[in-house]
Amino acid sequence: MLYYKIEAQITNIDDYAKVDADDKHCRLFQVKLKTYYEGRNHDCVCFISSIRYGRLMAGAFTNTPEGLDKEVGDFLKAAEIECAKVNTEETTFNAIKSLLDLSCRNDYIEDSDDILKMFGIECPRNYHNSIDFNEILLPEATKKSKLLKKSTQIMCSGSLAPELERIYSPARFIATGHPVHYIIQSDNDEVSSKMNSILASGLYRNKRLKSRRIGILDFDDFDGSSKRERDEFSNIYKICTGGAAVINLPKKFFGESDEGDTAPTEMEAIEFICRTALQYRNKVLTIIRLPSAAEKIKSAMREHLDTMSFIEIAEDRVCGKTARNYLKKIAHEHGVLSNKALFKDISDEERTYTASELRRDFNVWYDQQLKLCWYPQYSKVQSSIKSAAKEKPHGDAYTELEQLIGLTDAKDVIKQAIDYFKAQKLFSDRGMGSNRPAMHMVFAGSPGTAKTTVARLFAQIMKDNGILSQGGLVEVGRADLVGKYVGWTARQVESAFKKAMGSVLFIDEAYSLVDDRSGSFGDEAINTIVKEMENRRDDLIVIFAGYSDKMEEFMQKNPGLRSRIAFHVPFADYSSEELYEILSLIAKKQSVALADDVKDKLMPIIAEASRQTDFGNGRFTRNLYEKARMKQASRLLAMDVDNVTNEDILRLIADDFIAPSILPCSETRQIGFIA
Repeated sequence: MLYYKIEAQITNIDDYAKVDADDKHCRLFQVKLKTYYEGRNHDCVCFISSIRYGRLMAGAFTNTPEGLDKEVGDFLKAAEIECAKVNTEETTFNAIKSLLDLSCRNDYIEDSDDILKMFGIECPRNYHNSIDFNEILLPEATKKSKLLKKSTQIMCSGSLAPELERIYSPARFIATGHPVHYIIQSDNDEVSSKMNSILASGLYRNKRLKSRRIGILDFDDFDGSSKRERDEFSNIYKICTGGAAVINLPKKFFGESDEGDTAPTEMEAIEFICRTALQYRNKVLTIIRLPSAAEKIKSAMREHLDTMSFIEIAEDRVCGKTARNYLKKIAHEHGVLSNKALFKDISDEERTYTASELRRDFNVWYDQQLKLCWYPQYSKVQSSIKSAAKEKPHGDAYTELEQLIGLTDAKDVIKQAIDYFKAQKLFSDRGMGSNRPAMHMVFAGSPGTAKTTVARLFAQIMKDNGILSQGGLVEVGRADLVGKYVGWTARQVESAFKKAMGSVLFIDEAYSLVDDRSGSFGDEAINTIVKEMENRRDDLIVIFAGYSDKMEEFMQKNPGLRSRIAFHVPFADYSSEELYEILSLIAKKQSVALADDVKDKLMPIIAEASRQTDFGNGRFTRNLYEKARMKQASRLLAMDVDNVTNEDILRLIADDFIAPSILPCSETRQIGFIA
């Protein structure tokens, strides 16, 4: 489908020499043109948009551009308009749609959508725009020598030059269709766009493309699961008929697992994209733009592209002197002189670089030069990336986590997770991958070591820092995941994962899912958990929690489970000193003071209790504090109530704390981290 804008000077209608067409003339043209198109083949349709001061502006849709001049002449004759200096120029779909809307407003046509429907096109305004569609127009004609020079300038001649030679080789017959399509790989949008233009310009010059239009399709929330999205995508391909469609896949499509799996929703979208490209393979040239490292996604697409053939175009890799010369060339284009700082990263003569990588290095150097050399008054102003790197994680939950006693390993893991996502945002334009890693975890430790508390804070921290959308904690156990009857377990697991989307799914005492026999409901639950962990990895984190020794058996139950666990976080038993600090913190939060002799009394009590095999760690400390408050209440009531002061109420003394009854213990329990 090609779209043309038509402009001409009217010569035979004196009424239009100085004034606009009135309603009477507009309706008259509408009747004439309806009569003209009745029963005609709709390979080409022209329409009037406006007549102002003797100037005609019109538009045309055509499948056969070779006969456009004759069709325009017949159209003007049917409208009884004589013109001089008729100029037709190819334009974009958005431009022709604007001309249609103008025609409708001026009453030259009844409904702009009627003409679109003649060609099976639906107006994109009827969609919710899960695809951002834009167009560019290529130059009229470009010589091969000029395109080859451009490919060298962007350091892509290694794969572009041979293809340009093939494009410019004489064809035995100009057939309708495309013998090959293209995959372009680059990490720089500017370089990718230039590759598109070079290829399409050569193809248009050699009549391999009918249209100068390149449609750019940027995907946002597209996953291909709804009919609305599929219709939208197919409609855009119809609009691109005769030209090229450039497919820019979203970053989420490259969040592949270490095992090379692609999430089902993304796979469904990729499959539909490939199916549509295959359907229009002889009407629309498909150019798929991918980052430089996208082998898994290419393999996934090849499985669905059937008979389509693709030429891969990638950036050249250069080293040493060639890389330095390229940086000098970029500096020259910016009108500045290079210095040693520009080449500091090219110390290894053997290391190779792409144009994208060198352009990133230049941009970093140029930003520094602006402040340090050319505008030194701003030399002390920190860059945004430096300021962002130094920022602490956002939110009250992170502050609360930092205030918790001990838990060094858990705090380190959470900080690593936040730093990783921050680094991806800050360095995405400098080559750092944007893949979403699996963040699933194991929390292993004794009772009362704050596993659930940390999981709750972790979920909120992930939300506060833009990593999870909801940030809640959904806590489940065996009873919530394992069904009583055949077929129930998988549904219960899937329901739990669905409920936890955007949050953290906390599976407490996860080892309880392990049954003594294989093929049981517990095995079904674990297998379903593994599948759901991969399918929903983009916005859900699973934390398995339980005793250290039993968690190892659980991890060995399913081979796929261990590989999907990113972090194994040990929750060490608290030392006696840390436990007393926890008690002090609990009291402080309730504005309660501890007498000076409280610590001397409690330390031996805590040390003795901690040697028990079923010691509750933080829970023991909290129970100790709560019992002290009860003992204090009895003590206060035994006093002269009229003389009880606020200080008495908000102060615990040593006598308020009572050592719990402790059973004899046959084994000694070590305090703190176990080497």
